[in-house]
Amino acid sequence: MIPSIRPLGLLPLLMFSTGSFSQLNGIDIRDKMEEMEHILVDNNGANSDGFVNAVSPCSSYVGRNGPDSGEQSSAQWVRFVFHDSVTANLAAGTGGIDASLGFESDRNENLGLFVNDTLRFMAATVSAYLSMADNIALGLVASLAECGGTTTGVPLRVGRIDAEEAGPAGVPEPTTDLETTLAQFAAAGFNKSETIALTACGHSLGRMHYSNFPDIGNYTFLNKILQSKSDSSVSLVKWLMLLQSIDGGVGFDATPAIFDNNVVTEYLGGTGQQGGLLVTAGNVSDRSDFRLYVSDNNATMQSLSVEATFQSQCNSLFERMINTVPSAVTLSDPVVPMTWKGVDLGLDISSAGAVSIAGFIRNLYYSVAPPSVVYYDTTTSDNVTSAVQVTAAASAYGTSIFGYTIYYGFNSTIASPGTNSLNFEGISYPVNDEIFILPTQSTSSQSSFVLKAAALTSLTQGLGSMTGVLYVPERQQGSASPKITNTTVEMTAYATAGNYTLFVSGSVPVSSGPGSRGVVAKVLLGDAASRTVKSDLFQQE
Repeated sequence: MIPSIRPLGLLPLLMFSTGSFSQLNGIDIRDKMEEMEHILVDNNGANSDGFVNAVSPCSSYVGRNGPDSGEQSSAQWVRFVFHDSVTANLAAGTGGIDASLGFESDRNENLGLFVNDTLRFMAATVSAYLSMADNIALGLVASLAECGGTTTGVPLRVGRIDAEEAGPAGVPEPTTDLETTLAQFAAAGFNKSETIALTACGHSLGRMHYSNFPDIGNYTFLNKILQSKSDSSVSLVKWLMLLQSIDGGVGFDATPAIFDNNVVTEYLGGTGQQGGLLVTAGNVSDRSDFRLYVSDNNATMQSLSVEATFQSQCNSLFERMINTVPSAVTLSDPVVPMTWKGVDLGLDISSAGAVSIAGFIRNLYYSVAPPSVVYYDTTTSDNVTSAVQVTAAASAYGTSIFGYTIYYGFNSTIASPGTNSLNFEGISYPVNDEIFILPTQSTSSQSSFVLKAAALTSLTQGLGSMTGVLYVPERQQGSASPKITNTTVEMTAYATAGNYTLFVSGSVPVSSGPGSRGVVAKVLLGDAASRTVKSDLFQQE
């Protein structure tokens, strides 16, 4: 079943900012954008990594505390964004979405499972293409899309950089006074009305858990016991259910797995959960949401009582929140679902020196039936276009929150040296046949890699050996988030093939960190550099 399919104008090509991307660590911005697009779009079936499935249905929980704990991954992911970003200081250009929260999970302001649950799950999709901070932004968008929002409500950008240490404290807590709370949000770029709206938007999903806030939760629990004690109709079953609920939590509204404005209307009407425990807590000092909501005489909450206004304002504020990053970081243009896309593209070479290109072409469609095959060609630097080639028939299929996906495999010899692009359906992919990794000849195992690559012999003159670079997600102290480490290795020539010299590395040991399957590789020869390749394409040993 495809949840929440919504027609949209799919764009044929990703667009790119022209600003400085010095922080990219040798990774092409297009590769980063297409990796985020992949995780957002490829939800089920072929080429899926299961990211969006973690919040489908919205009530799902993928952490370590068991399915009956009352936890909800979608709410955890939204909460993570709040706690990671709200300690930003725009004036100083620091903080924001940078995954520093991973080093701060033991602070009282970050009580609960949400920090490490989130980081452990998202570790699998951290790579040189996609930082943990980018995953965090993606998680919020996926949560909203699956929980009743729209798939296009919050535009996604890529390029966030992960912090390597804890950031400043300051996430408002239930007992934090109004002035301090507003000052903290103001430093992060939000005025009073926006702070009120963001709080209501964030509390539309999930629950307040007794285990995290025992003083608030236990008071409410005991209140229920006292109320039910005077009710002679209370059955043993109801008592047992009440006792069991102390391990779960209390929703902020009656629909904790739906992103809607019930948290607003129940607060204004005094119905349902009345806005949650941070409005109704027995101890007045714990009523942080109430202090916010009434601080402008409920004007902001009244404006959010219209569902369309709630959705629109929440999307706008969430977008600003996930785009709050340190001043040294430049984000890309929005990442959009691609109607046509190249997947797992790679070059290979025969012993005689014939170079070939292979991979898949993916079509994302909603209502228009896909073709039986796809036509493509290649172009050289002299603007010579090859004969039109035809892919194999579709051989893999998937589903997406945006529609359906279908994959066509292809493999053909190219004119080399000199081919510089692969073209299909109005899209052009850059090809570098002067220096390239040989993914089908390289190998990987749980603990090591062997790289093989080819370079034009004319490039090798006087340059000595080739250098291989592995971008490895490795464990780091203090956070459940992996850190990308650049591992370099010298590669030596071992054969020639036509116009090319072939290189091989020794066995490169890598640690089996939480995201080790996300290793990315490239090779360098003087000033020349290959395109990056995912190690998933290597031969597995």
